[in-house]
Amino acid sequence: MAIAFRAGAELEDMEFVQFHPTSLYSPAAPQFLLSEAMRGEGAVLLNINRERFMDGYHTQAELAPRDIVSRAIISEMVKTGSNHVYLDLRHLEKSFVKKRFPKIYATCLQYDIDISEDLIPACPAAHYIMGGVKTNLNGETNLRGLYAAGEVACTGVHGANRLASNSLLEGLVFGARTGKAALASAVVPNTDTLCSPEPYSSVAGCIEVRRTLRKLMWERAGIIRCAESLGEAMERILTWKEITELQYATRQELELKNMITVGGIIVHAAISRKGSVGAHYRSDFRDRGEAWQQHIAWDRENLRFGPEQDVKPVSGKGP
Repeated sequence: MAIAFRAGAELEDMEFVQFHPTSLYSPAAPQFLLSEAMRGEGAVLLNINRERFMDGYHTQAELAPRDIVSRAIISEMVKTGSNHVYLDLRHLEKSFVKKRFPKIYATCLQYDIDISEDLIPACPAAHYIMGGVKTNLNGETNLRGLYAAGEVACTGVHGANRLASNSLLEGLVFGARTGKAALASAVVPNTDTLCSPEPYSSVAGCIEVRRTLRKLMWERAGIIRCAESLGEAMERILTWKEITELQYATRQELELKNMITVGGIIVHAAISRKGSVGAHYRSDFRDRGEAWQQHIAWDRENLRFGPEQDVKPVSGKGP
């Protein structure tokens, strides 16, 4: 997304970041999703005090939509001062659990968690972004010869909150359509316009900046947002502006540059959408707002890292 943005492509719907309610919480384990089918089969959520809490957030309790469950879990974590909640399947038949969720059972067992006998520590995790490089139905962007498909693209089919497994559209349907369209166009790039890169720079404390950025986006621009938290996020991102303007030779530094670029755009978009819809939830604007059906798009000519009043989307129009 950052590479396309720097080339002049439009990015759209960047504020719509979906979080999966339950990923395995274990310092020793990589992020691993605990399927929503577990709650569908009867698993319940407990807070750190081992109390059920979803009934207090939605009439469907554990079966509520994933964005509501994610917000409820975060709220409960804040209330109890904990880093996770528990997913509980202990009341289900052990043989059924092992047969129904063999991959999850085997993976959790590697970290000394028997999902049929133990409480499973869980917390939300960033899962999917509905926004991305704006394309038409054939994967074409606003730049001649540039096509996009997959999660990097924003086709509009997911709206503000993707339904489970609908991402298959991105790979199967739009992957095929985009490949055919790109083959048919066969644009040959003009290498005469390419220039040598500027001298390579380096980022002091690259690993620490990356860790701080991830923490900042999670805490200030994550599942629950407001003008204050988003403003704090943007203020900190501005301190890293120079990183986005230089050239680097290492993958680690280039990734950080791209992460700061995309993070800044997500925050700008979240500030601009003064309403709550789909995966974008603002505690200071809980209603949808008057312009909730509008898409917001950005390009490098219409986005400057700076105060909110300087933000001018390239478009804010209906679907």
